[in-house]
Amino acid sequence: AAGTPVQENATGILFPQLCNGYYIAGCGVRVKYGFVKVYAVGSYFDPLAMSAVKKGSRESMEQALLDPTYPRTIRIVMNRGLSIEKYTSAIVEALEPRMKGQDLEKLEEFKQLNPAVDLVQGAELEMTIRGDTMLYKNAVGGR
Repeated sequence: AAGTPVQENATGILFPQLCNGYYIAGCGVRVKYGFVKVYAVGSYFDPLAMSAVKKGSRESMEQALLDPTYPRTIRIVMNRGLSIEKYTSAIVEALEPRMKGQDLEKLEEFKQLNPAVDLVQGAELEMTIRGDTMLYKNAVGGR
């Protein structure tokens, strides 16, 4: 049903069907050291933008998921308390290899978007990406 939350299996964290006007496409967990479940992440996409892509090949869908011109929201929910330094390091560690050496200065900008406040279990962070614009809501609500 449209209003039923989606549960991330490893953490039990629930993700709403809608976030910032986009529908959930899937969710997963960030695991560190093979067993520490750090946070759950949900990916939300614009169904109209993705409808044409769904009819294509698996490869074209994977390309679209990586293409920032397809609007999306990434919602992160902390599964445990964590210092802001460890959180930003984990995000950078996850993103840097995917960036293939491009726009790496954006990672430093991202670090500056987080206030020097440690994250508590259940803290939520959202990144809404539309083309080359990112709206970021950190755990204390800043943008």
